[in-house]
Amino acid sequence: MDSITLMSTHHSSDRQDAPSTDDEAEVTRSPGIIGWGLTEHCNLACPHCYVSATREPRDELTTPECLHLIDTMAELGTQYLAWTGGEPLLRDDLDELIRHATDRGIASSITTNGVLLDERRAASLAAAGTSAIQISLDGSTPERNRAMRGATARQFAAILDGIGACQANDIQVHLAMILSGHNLDDVDPFLDLARRHHVSSVRFCGFVPWGHARRPKVMQRLDLGPHLAELAALVERLSSSTDPIVMFDPAFGPVPPGYLFHDCVAGDQMLYLDPSGSVYPCSALLEDRFRIGSVRSTPLEVLWRSPAMNAMARHARAITASSLSGQCATCAAFEGCHGACRGVTYAHTGDLNASFPRCLRQVHSP
Repeated sequence: MDSITLMSTHHSSDRQDAPSTDDEAEVTRSPGIIGWGLTEHCNLACPHCYVSATREPRDELTTPECLHLIDTMAELGTQYLAWTGGEPLLRDDLDELIRHATDRGIASSITTNGVLLDERRAASLAAAGTSAIQISLDGSTPERNRAMRGATARQFAAILDGIGACQANDIQVHLAMILSGHNLDDVDPFLDLARRHHVSSVRFCGFVPWGHARRPKVMQRLDLGPHLAELAALVERLSSSTDPIVMFDPAFGPVPPGYLFHDCVAGDQMLYLDPSGSVYPCSALLEDRFRIGSVRSTPLEVLWRSPAMNAMARHARAITASSLSGQCATCAAFEGCHGACRGVTYAHTGDLNASFPRCLRQVHSP
């Protein structure tokens, strides 16, 4: 089935009360990983924010709603919750929710800008069961970070203090930095910063034009298209780094030297839940056409087993070279990369069946 038709046909499954007979064989799937955007509220205003974070909270799930959802997630077999935002530390009940998830056997990690990570909060999060924290920091100096995120020098210092506070409470710390054409020269200084603060890993993130990041000025500023050769050489040079471990997120697609890419598990082993309770197959498919439904009108277990989610799972497993247009259809590396991330592809092209638009293999083939 054409994947675009598939998505547009089933994007609003609030109307569906139970899985269809054809999908009965699929109900044993488990959302082992759930990304949960707990709030749109944020204390920064990053121009590249893909969830269009706001200065005030709006239409968030309540604490009782969240606790009930965690119980349902445990029953569905969820093993890992990745808490995001906005800025999740602005939710006063985050520690309570993580503690409840821990009690139900679900591990938790947090993605945060780190500004609010003082010693007290780090200790509380550790006591609740937080296993890891990824801190988004987009520069090696206050000035470089301010250019990307608008954070002050005082906030930059607070973030560095927060790294130490987490480590003192046995929370594993990872740093994340978005790469663009104008900050590739800051990669090595950023890695030096990570070493000085004994950070175990650094994740470099690619630009994805969702939310605020779809504004033309932001897209023009952050687009890596003209810098793919430089990026490919950088990725290959750092791929074997162990101090710290260096990772490149799915927005970069298949990366050198092997040009491999993970299997898509959207709707098959994972889902994404937004602050108001809308459910999507993953965090890379956030347009309304990909919305499965809302937990405020349909139980999460029904949405997970719905025809729309099952269709997404089948689509993720069934991508072939012949189903894609452009260079991916004839690429010799397809068996290893599977056409890369469809969500990122759609964000850049508006076409789920397009070839991955920023493929590094085009400019740096082995």
